[in-house]
Amino acid sequence: MSGYHRLRPADLDALAAGPGSAELVRTLRGGQVSKRMLQLRAVLDLADPAETGRYFALLTAAARRDPAVGRAVLALPHTGAWLAVTLRRLRRQAGPSTVPAPLAGRTTTGLEPTPDAVGPVAADLGYLGGLAAAAAIRAGLEFELPVTAVDGEVFLPSLGRARSGRAGRVTVSRTGDRVRVGSVEVPPPGAEPPGAGIDSDGWSGLHRLHGSADGLTVQLCLDDLDPCRDCHRLCASGRLDPAVVRQWQRLLDEAWPILVRHHRGHAAAISEGLRTIVPLQSDTASAGVNVTSMDAFGAVSMTPPADGQGLALGLLHEFQHAKLGAAIDIEPLYEPDDRRYYYAPWRDDPRPLGAALQGVYAFVAVTEFWRTRRAVAPAGRIRLAEVEFARWRDRVGRTCADIRSHGRLTSAGRRFVEGLDAVIDGWRDDPVPAGAAALAREAADDHWTVWRLRNRRPDPGLVDRLVEAWRAGVDCPAITVPVRVRPADGRWLSRSPRLDLVRLRLADPERFDRLRSGAERLTDALPEASAGDLALAGGDHLAARAWYQRQLRHEPDQLAAWVGLTLADGRLPAAEAAVHADPELCRAVLRALAAVAAAPDPLELCRWLAPVTCVSTPDRPSPTVPPGRAAVVR
Repeated sequence: MSGYHRLRPADLDALAAGPGSAELVRTLRGGQVSKRMLQLRAVLDLADPAETGRYFALLTAAARRDPAVGRAVLALPHTGAWLAVTLRRLRRQAGPSTVPAPLAGRTTTGLEPTPDAVGPVAADLGYLGGLAAAAAIRAGLEFELPVTAVDGEVFLPSLGRARSGRAGRVTVSRTGDRVRVGSVEVPPPGAEPPGAGIDSDGWSGLHRLHGSADGLTVQLCLDDLDPCRDCHRLCASGRLDPAVVRQWQRLLDEAWPILVRHHRGHAAAISEGLRTIVPLQSDTASAGVNVTSMDAFGAVSMTPPADGQGLALGLLHEFQHAKLGAAIDIEPLYEPDDRRYYYAPWRDDPRPLGAALQGVYAFVAVTEFWRTRRAVAPAGRIRLAEVEFARWRDRVGRTCADIRSHGRLTSAGRRFVEGLDAVIDGWRDDPVPAGAAALAREAADDHWTVWRLRNRRPDPGLVDRLVEAWRAGVDCPAITVPVRVRPADGRWLSRSPRLDLVRLRLADPERFDRLRSGAERLTDALPEASAGDLALAGGDHLAARAWYQRQLRHEPDQLAAWVGLTLADGRLPAAEAAVHADPELCRAVLRALAAVAAAPDPLELCRWLAPVTCVSTPDRPSPTVPPGRAAVVR
């Protein structure tokens, strides 16, 4: 029987400092295995024993034959995702008070609990059959086990997928060294070569990636098969072409030496704890998506990064989330009744405390990454590293201070956040070139402006009063308008064409100049960018403001134009600036005016609203939304 899992104060200090150790990662994984044992017990208590009894008996027999195999299958990342989804569905089926909420599984920061993805609960329970069969195969047991094929397929976790060609019951068996799923022959464990999994005769093997540098290795599964891999509903890729698998291997070949040679502590933790990458389909509307589920410790899902540096940063960042989520399962760091919203400069939506803490922890590592890259990056990328370091050092420090001041933290949480703050404070005196610091402020201002225009809502009754005053042709009343945070619908991580242009100016100034001169069409380089964005990125703030001003006369509620107008106006000399009221108030009033008549000139309206004072009021997430504990990042 497993003992209690504990994190010592020294463990919390090691986590706050960054990588932790391989031993600490093993402790966190042990906590996850114990959590899954409890979840499995709850599944067995709630499910029909006729459906699960045979599966569990075989799983138990495999674990007795080889205890390491039993722990290994429970530690598989998507065993946790399957348990969480199945428990939620069984709990809904049996009634809301049947399973304690902590056992029902928690998913990603701010994302809703995973929706039902396949058929009835019986199909979910069939996953246990595949898990038991995989354990028995690995333990060397001879057996026969009928399992339920879903869409004619049977998945054996850690091995691969058999296409039986028919729905209903299919027998998985092992006799001697021969393993079969129905009529499909399954290669024995270890028979498949590294790299692209075998695809033949009804069988698809899992892809394997391997990285090695300076005596430290990492073995990863590139998972495009597991039916529970898309636990975020973010469009996991289907079966990958071998060329795509080879490209992932090339990216790892570039990324792993970066991590080992410059972030060895993080690399050692990743080597010990990361097991799976789930490739996501690319989305041109986002600047890349990486995500970690708290139900799937050891897995990260991501769109293909641009290069090895991008993969190195993504793996480092996401494994921070995995470690902190597993640590919180053992040692809670904050009170669940904290209902305050926090500004997180890596997301476009307001974050509850758990999500904000996750983001700070991950972005402390991101800041460390860019701090190091300033000294080791190729010459053409050093300026970008300086900008990113300056940007995140400031932004992460502010959110960390906000959490420390306002968050309902446990005593362990206070110790942990103080440790994070000490790490950030140690970077305060690192010199940054003035130009890089200015660009970092531009990036920070851009994100904050997007966030506030999306999520801050002026009091609608007072907006109506201001609309009436404008239409009556009187002076603007000098009133105070409460503003509340209310999350906007839509994307929580969007691409900024303005920042894309700033990055282009840094990375390829010659191409940027071609765009500015008209020698290259902007729509060919960045289809989502506008002429106003190009003028803004080039420092022509007056021309940029004029472009956005014209755009808002035609589309008075367009968020991108309001962001650009606010930024361009704020970079002009004070005598030329027009936006003296909060931009979210200007936008709300212009939108209301445009609903009943032609939209007035936005700059004229902004000047008229100058006497109004906006005051933030306490914001609280709805108590029906649980504080999430994972994150998505560019």
